Amino acid sequence: MPRNKDALIRYRVINRCLLHGKVASVEKLKQECELELGVDYVGKRTIQEDLRSMREDERLGYNAPIKFDKYRRGYIYEDYEYSIDNIPLNEEELEAIAFSATMLSQLSNVRLFASFTGAAQKIMDAVNVQRLMKEESEYDFVRFEKVPYVGGSEYLQLIIDAIRNRIVLQITYQAFYSDQPKDVLVHPYLLKEYMHRWYLVGLNNEVQELRTYALDRIQDLAVKGKEYIDRNFDPKDYFKNTIGVIAPPGAPPEITFSVRKPQAQYLVTLPLHESQEIIGEKGGEVIFKVKVHPTYEFITALIGFRDELKILGPDSLKEQFTGSVRKMLERYT
Repeated sequence: MPRNKDALIRYRVINRCLLHGKVASVEKLKQECELELGVDYVGKRTIQEDLRSMREDERLGYNAPIKFDKYRRGYIYEDYEYSIDNIPLNEEELEAIAFSATMLSQLSNVRLFASFTGAAQKIMDAVNVQRLMKEESEYDFVRFEKVPYVGGSEYLQLIIDAIRNRIVLQITYQAFYSDQPKDVLVHPYLLKEYMHRWYLVGLNNEVQELRTYALDRIQDLAVKGKEYIDRNFDPKDYFKNTIGVIAPPGAPPEITFSVRKPQAQYLVTLPLHESQEIIGEKGGEVIFKVKVHPTYEFITALIGFRDELKILGPDSLKEQFTGSVRKMLERYT
C-alpha cells in the first residue's frame, strides 16, 4: 500500500530521533513530527502505528529494530548502527535513480548542468555495480571506499529547511578545543561537505561574523523566533581562495612549489585548487603556482608529498612548512 507524504516524513523524523542510541518517548516523537510537518496536532496513536509499521510492515521493508526501553522510558534502536537510510535499494528504485542520472548526463553540454556530470556518472557507476553484485555473488573484486560514520547527518534536513526559509537556529555546540558545550545563535547560509564531514557556515549572532560549525559537534538544535540577518552570502566567492572549510579574510598569497617527476603527474591530473598552474620545469621537477590561503588543510596536502615537494615561495610559507616538518622530526628524536 503506498504511503502518503506525511507518513514518509514521520518515518524519517522517528528515524532521526532514534539514531545512534538516542531514546525518544511517544510524546517527544509526536512533538518532533508536529514541528517537521508544521501542524498543530499529530495523534499518539498515529506515532505508535508508525513505530509498528517501521518494525513489522514487510511492504515498507524497514524491519526497524525498535523496542521500548522501560528503564529510560522511551523507544530505541537495539542496533545502534541501524538507520532506514541503510536499507538497500530494490530494482525499481535502482531503475528510477539510473533514469534520473542518465537524464542529467544528457544535459552535460548545457552550462547550467555541466557541474553535475561527474556526480551523475558516479551514481551510474554505483547503480551498475550494485546490479552486478546482485546478479553474481562471486563478484567480490569490486570494493568501494568505506566511508567512516560521522555524526550530524540527522540535522541536515532541519538545517536545509532553515536556510531555505531564512530561520535563525540555536545550536548547542562543543568545539574540539572546548571542555563544555555552548549555545550559539546562528543565521544559517550554507551546508558544505568536506572529507566525509558536514559543516554549517553561518553568521554568529554574538560576534556578527561568519563562522563554520561541524555538524558532528552539534549536540542539539532548535529553531529560534529571531529576525534573520541576510548578508548576501556567496559560497563561490567565500571559498574561492581556500581549501577545506575555513576561509580566512583578505587576498590570498601566490604560492609556488616544485614537485619531482613523475609524482607531479598526480597534481597535473588532480589539481589541489582551481587556480593551480604549471609555470615551468627545471632539473627533473615541475614548478606549480597556486593562489590560495595557506590553511591547515592546504599545508597537510603539501606535506603528503614528503620529500617529493619543495616550497619556493613566499618565505613566510617556507618557514611555516619547514617548522611543521621540524616538529614532526623532533617527535622521533
